[in-house]
Amino acid sequence: MSDRDEISKTVFDYFEGYKTKDRARLERAFALDVANIMGNWKNQDGELELFSKPMKEVIDTWVSPDYTLKNFADGKILEIQMFSDVGATVLFDCGGVFTDTFQMAKVDGEWRIVNKFFVDQ
Repeated sequence: MSDRDEISKTVFDYFEGYKTKDRARLERAFALDVANIMGNWKNQDGELELFSKPMKEVIDTWVSPDYTLKNFADGKILEIQMFSDVGATVLFDCGGVFTDTFQMAKVDGEWRIVNKFFVDQ
Protein backbone atom coordinates (compact mmCIF):
# COMPACT_ATOMS: atom_id res chain seq x y z
CA MET A 1 0.00 0.00 0.00
CA SER A 2 1.32 3.46 -0.88
CA ASP A 3 1.87 6.18 1.73
CA ARG A 4 -1.10 8.10 0.32
CA ASP A 5 -3.32 5.03 0.64
CA GLU A 6 -2.15 4.45 4.23
CA ILE A 7 -2.77 8.11 5.09
CA SER A 8 -6.27 7.88 3.61
CA LYS A 9 -6.97 4.73 5.62
CA THR A 10 -5.87 6.48 8.84
CA VAL A 11 -8.04 9.53 8.13
CA PHE A 12 -11.06 7.32 7.49
CA ASP A 13 -10.34 5.33 10.67
CA TYR A 14 -10.80 8.65 12.45
CA PHE A 15 -13.91 9.66 10.48
CA GLU A 16 -15.72 6.31 10.68
CA GLY A 17 -14.57 5.81 14.27
CA TYR A 18 -16.14 9.12 15.19
CA LYS A 19 -19.39 8.37 13.37
CA THR A 20 -19.77 4.95 15.02
CA LYS A 21 -18.21 5.77 18.43
CA ASP A 22 -15.61 3.06 17.75
CA ARG A 23 -12.82 3.68 20.29
CA ALA A 24 -10.47 1.16 18.64
CA ARG A 25 -10.62 2.91 15.26
CA LEU A 26 -10.18 6.34 16.85
CA GLU A 27 -7.21 5.22 18.92
CA ARG A 28 -5.66 3.55 15.86
CA ALA A 29 -5.93 6.83 13.90
CA PHE A 30 -4.09 9.04 16.41
CA ALA A 31 -0.61 9.05 17.97
CA LEU A 32 -2.31 9.15 21.36
CA ASP A 33 0.76 9.99 23.44
CA VAL A 34 1.21 13.32 21.66
CA ALA A 35 -1.92 14.06 19.60
CA ASN A 36 -3.96 17.19 20.21
CA ILE A 37 -7.07 18.76 18.77
CA MET A 38 -7.41 22.49 18.23
CA GLY A 39 -10.16 24.34 16.52
CA ASN A 40 -12.56 27.16 16.07
CA TRP A 41 -15.77 25.90 17.64
CA LYS A 42 -19.06 27.81 17.65
CA ASN A 43 -19.90 28.60 21.27
CA GLN A 44 -23.41 28.95 22.71
CA ASP A 45 -23.63 32.48 21.28
CA GLY A 46 -22.74 31.20 17.79
CA GLU A 47 -19.33 32.90 17.85
CA LEU A 48 -16.16 31.09 16.88
CA GLU A 49 -13.99 30.28 19.89
CA LEU A 50 -10.49 28.74 19.75
CA PHE A 51 -9.77 25.78 22.00
CA SER A 52 -7.24 22.95 22.38
CA LYS A 53 -7.28 19.58 24.18
CA PRO A 54 -5.34 16.31 24.20
CA MET A 55 -6.94 13.74 21.88
CA LYS A 56 -7.15 11.16 24.69
CA GLU A 57 -9.67 13.40 26.48
CA VAL A 58 -11.62 14.12 23.32
CA ILE A 59 -11.91 10.44 22.38
CA ASP A 60 -13.29 9.73 25.86
CA THR A 61 -15.96 12.36 25.20
CA TRP A 62 -16.75 11.17 21.66
CA VAL A 63 -17.38 7.55 22.71
CA SER A 64 -19.41 8.48 25.79
CA PRO A 65 -23.06 7.35 25.69
CA ASP A 66 -24.04 10.92 26.64
CA TYR A 67 -22.26 12.51 23.66
CA THR A 68 -24.49 13.53 20.76
CA LEU A 69 -22.74 12.94 17.45
CA LYS A 70 -22.76 15.51 14.69
CA ASN A 71 -24.72 14.26 11.69
CA PHE A 72 -22.14 13.96 8.92
CA ALA A 73 -22.70 13.03 5.34
CA ASP A 74 -19.79 11.33 3.65
CA GLY A 75 -16.39 12.84 4.33
CA LYS A 76 -13.79 13.34 1.65
CA ILE A 77 -10.11 14.07 1.45
CA LEU A 78 -9.58 17.31 -0.43
CA GLU A 79 -5.79 17.25 -0.46
CA ILE A 80 -2.78 15.30 0.80
CA GLN A 81 0.57 17.10 0.94
CA MET A 82 3.60 14.86 1.52
CA PHE A 83 6.50 16.99 2.72
CA SER A 84 8.81 14.14 3.74
CA ASP A 85 8.77 10.36 4.00
CA VAL A 86 7.52 10.70 7.61
CA GLY A 87 5.39 13.87 7.46
CA ALA A 88 2.24 14.98 5.67
CA THR A 89 -0.76 17.26 5.97
CA VAL A 90 -4.31 16.41 4.96
CA LEU A 91 -7.27 18.69 4.23
CA PHE A 92 -10.57 16.91 4.91
CA ASP A 93 -14.21 17.88 4.43
CA CYS A 94 -16.46 16.39 7.14
CA GLY A 95 -19.64 16.41 5.10
CA GLY A 96 -19.80 20.21 5.00
CA VAL A 97 -20.09 20.47 8.81
CA PHE A 98 -16.40 20.89 9.61
CA THR A 99 -13.23 21.35 7.62
CA ASP A 100 -10.33 19.49 9.22
CA THR A 101 -6.61 19.68 8.69
CA PHE A 102 -4.45 16.88 9.98
CA GLN A 103 -0.74 16.86 10.62
CA MET A 104 0.36 13.30 10.03
CA ALA A 105 3.52 11.48 11.09
CA LYS A 106 4.80 8.03 10.28
CA VAL A 107 5.23 6.42 13.71
CA ASP A 108 6.77 2.95 13.94
CA GLY A 109 6.10 2.50 10.22
CA GLU A 110 2.42 3.52 10.37
CA TRP A 111 0.75 6.84 9.57
CA ARG A 112 -0.91 8.52 12.57
CA ILE A 113 -2.63 11.86 13.15
CA VAL A 114 -0.54 13.94 15.54
CA ASN A 115 -2.63 17.13 15.38
CA LYS A 116 -6.14 17.90 14.22
CA PHE A 117 -7.26 21.47 13.55
CA PHE A 118 -10.84 22.17 12.53
CA VAL A 119 -13.14 25.02 11.69
CA ASP A 120 -16.85 24.76 12.52
CA GLN A 121 -18.72 25.69 9.35
